[in-house]
Amino acid sequence: MRDLSLYLLETAAVKNHCLSVVACALFTISPCLALPAAAEDTIPIRIVNFNAELLNAPGVTPGTIQKYRFDHARKRHLEGVATLIETLNPDIVNLVEVSSKEAVDAVVAILHEKGMTEYKGYHIDSNDPFTAGDVALISKIEPDLVEGQPIRTIYSEEGDPTWRESFSFIGRGGEKVTLNTSISRNSLYFLTVGGHKLGFVGLHLKSNPQDDYSNAKRTAEAAVVRRIINGEVTKRGYQPVVIGDLNDYDPDVPDADESRATSTTVIRDIKDYDPAQDGPELVNVAEKIARQADRYTSHWDRNENGADDGDDVYTMIDHILLPKDLMPFVTRAFICHSVGIDTSDHFAVVVDLDLPVQK
Repeated sequence: MRDLSLYLLETAAVKNHCLSVVACALFTISPCLALPAAAEDTIPIRIVNFNAELLNAPGVTPGTIQKYRFDHARKRHLEGVATLIETLNPDIVNLVEVSSKEAVDAVVAILHEKGMTEYKGYHIDSNDPFTAGDVALISKIEPDLVEGQPIRTIYSEEGDPTWRESFSFIGRGGEKVTLNTSISRNSLYFLTVGGHKLGFVGLHLKSNPQDDYSNAKRTAEAAVVRRIINGEVTKRGYQPVVIGDLNDYDPDVPDADESRATSTTVIRDIKDYDPAQDGPELVNVAEKIARQADRYTSHWDRNENGADDGDDVYTMIDHILLPKDLMPFVTRAFICHSVGIDTSDHFAVVVDLDLPVQK
């Protein structure tokens, strides 16, 4: 069996299809991704965040930018995402950069064909018409209905200050520019697991952590996130879980690429969402990843040649932030790097918890 595993691994490496049938066979042979056994009075739960990179369904192209132009490639893209979910077998998947309900339904349909019929998909249109990059949910656990909906998005139009925040930056001509923003790509959903009420804030914040305008806008988005947590999650009696592509580095968790460092307070601001409490209320599960070299969640294909080159950039910009009182129940956190660039330029963040049943 060991010789077979080595042969399959070498074959997968040559073909560079990390999510192929060969890779799935390897994962089946190896126990490394299996959930740990739970005590009788606890519930094991696996949470995954994955940026699927412009996931489109065949014949449905709501955004102005596309990863794939043709339906046969889009179908392979959907298969790759479904295979990742099949391999990891999570209870909850926060799926970032999904363009439509049809794309979510297509992934779920593939999972059902594989016999994984416990999964259901939930989609809500965000407010970014350029990328149409919504934040969706695929879950084995039925979400709680809040305001009659299993999933919502939070957004305020220009002129409505409810979910908007102003920000300033220095323009290209050296002038100070002041604008305001809401969060165009987010979702909000609530689940109860073993008596634990968890309110998920799924996010895709402004990209480019090395650009002054982007950093200023993302900082303003973080201020809105704090208001969402306090105004929509904790007030309903739920513990917040902030999850998604936050497009920034965590100064408290060293990145695999030590040349990268945040220029903002975005992650720390979100962690410390309650000004009435001392210290941060949320913790990055990446603190549980012992090996610093494993702490990367994104691949910037610098020359866009569809290959892994020596000067490409690998950094950790996708995060799962848990309430600190849930951290003792974390049994494992890792980043699944078994994702080919044909599926996504991001890697899945995984956290396993063994939650005590609340009676």
